[in-house]
Amino acid sequence: MSLSQNHMRSYSGSFRPGNGFEENASAKTQMMNTQGSMASLMGQTASGSASLKGKLLGLEEMIRSITEEMNFHKKEVQILRSEKDTLENVLNMKINDVRKSLMSEINRVEEEMKRHFSHQKAENSRLQQQITQLKGEKTALQQQLLALQRRIKELESQIGSEES
Repeated sequence: MSLSQNHMRSYSGSFRPGNGFEENASAKTQMMNTQGSMASLMGQTASGSASLKGKLLGLEEMIRSITEEMNFHKKEVQILRSEKDTLENVLNMKINDVRKSLMSEINRVEEEMKRHFSHQKAENSRLQQQITQLKGEKTALQQQLLALQRRIKELESQIGSEES
């Protein structure tokens, strides 16, 4: 199996959105494959057993596989950016919806409070008028009581003087 087939096999089936573990394992596998191919290429270079043409083909193959890997990762980054942008848009829409609902709720509560305050103010005014009226009645009753007490004293003094 060639290096590119190795890379393609490690890519296929390993990228599934939302499954970070497999993506991470795939990336590690790809890195090991690249490092392994580099090590084998270096081993060939060190031993001198491979021809220059073979070494160049090996380098070209490694460059191609690294390019494919970079392109794959670029696509992954683009997908992640797209998902991030989508999530940001969804969150902004939700924030705006919550803000609108809270503002309408605040306005409703403020209107209700104004209505209750005006009702309470009218009730306080009515009670104040009743208190003033009752104080006036109390004063009039006290005056009548004093007048009746004076009258009783006069009558008692008249009755007491007629008896003697």
